[in-house]
Amino acid sequence: MNLQLQLFFRILLVALVCLIASAWYLLNQSNQQAINEAEKTASRIESQMKQQLIQMFQRYEMSRSFPDANLWGGIDTVPGSCVQFLSRTQSRQRSLCNAGENSDKDYPEWFGHFYNQFFDPAVEIKRSVSFNAMKYGTVLVTLNRQIETARVWHTLQAMLKLLIVTISSLCLLVFITINRMLRPASTIVSGLEKMRSGDLVTRLPDFDIAEWRKTSQAINALADTQQQTLADNSRLSLKLINIQEEERRYISRELHDEFGQCLAGINAVTTSLSQTAREDSPALIDDIARIRRITTHMMDSLRSMLTHLRPIEVDELGLTLSLEQLIKGWQQRGTSPKYHLHIEANLDELAPPMTLHIYRIVQECLTNIAKHAQAKHAEISLTQTQHNQIEVLIKDDGNANVQNFSIGNGLGLLGIHERVAALGGQISLDNKPEGGLIVSILLPIDTEEEMK
Repeated sequence: MNLQLQLFFRILLVALVCLIASAWYLLNQSNQQAINEAEKTASRIESQMKQQLIQMFQRYEMSRSFPDANLWGGIDTVPGSCVQFLSRTQSRQRSLCNAGENSDKDYPEWFGHFYNQFFDPAVEIKRSVSFNAMKYGTVLVTLNRQIETARVWHTLQAMLKLLIVTISSLCLLVFITINRMLRPASTIVSGLEKMRSGDLVTRLPDFDIAEWRKTSQAINALADTQQQTLADNSRLSLKLINIQEEERRYISRELHDEFGQCLAGINAVTTSLSQTAREDSPALIDDIARIRRITTHMMDSLRSMLTHLRPIEVDELGLTLSLEQLIKGWQQRGTSPKYHLHIEANLDELAPPMTLHIYRIVQECLTNIAKHAQAKHAEISLTQTQHNQIEVLIKDDGNANVQNFSIGNGLGLLGIHERVAALGGQISLDNKPEGGLIVSILLPIDTEEEMK
């Protein structure tokens, strides 16, 4: 359950508790009000009877009827109550029951049991009537149980309707307010999801609420730091890769200039020895031929090593011809898949470091296909997108499954990921529906200064 619903249900629970407390307070107040009104009625009748006694003694009207129940009608009594005067003599007994309201039961049965369980709607109020140290009797005011319960029920109904409308309106307003107050949370979560997926350009807006505004500012500052750190790491990785390529170039040049020249010299010497041996020492011709074969094998190995260390044709011929030569070389091996190259971009205008990186990426992908995919066909396409990017798309019909790939599976895939990350690009692997693997790489086109 989300925070919004939790807060709403808690507020609703508090409102329900307040509703029950208000209902209990109303029941208690109604019962206390009825008791107070009964006490006031008893007090007024007692006071009236004392006034009547005073008049009787002052005027010597001892034959006058006492108490005079006709005077009670002018006193506001509790609806449905009974007023009695309990005298020591039966001749002075009086009783007046207010039948102004219907005493029929018009409230639920459960409410009657509940109200009678916790309150006393049929309360009796007594007042002693004395004059000149003589007690004449007792005034007894008795409330009607059914009428009092019905009166409280009607009052409670009216109050509950008002409270329900008020609480419902309040809950609706609180829900709308909470929804508005928590709306930035969804924006923050959405922004964090984008940042987690690698979109560190995303920034959270400044919210009106101070707490949310401080949160968004802290997250934006963290994203700025993370973005700067990743940019520094990418530049460092690219610099290290470029240094590595320069080191390879140096090693390949030294091998070509020193070791290659030595092998070429040995080959020239064996050729001269072969010509001399035909005339002077025919027995040495076979040994000289074996030396020449070893030298030729060493030169082929050296040439392959130099190509792996530093493809000279990338610098001399450009990336387009270099890729075509690379594909041609794989095709000539016979056992490799059939490769198809499609280029829809002016690759020769790219910065020199980037051309070498693209060549290395394609080279490593072709090596992986030949060694592991068991594919019959592979398609390599390089396209320049409208967003100033180079898209490298490599497809094969082999048996590779993307679920079995991870960066730690081999140095080849790790090297591709490192190069793509250093160039600020993106790489994705996916399976073709009919079988095979799709490697999609997007590389931003940078200037030569940015590549250094």
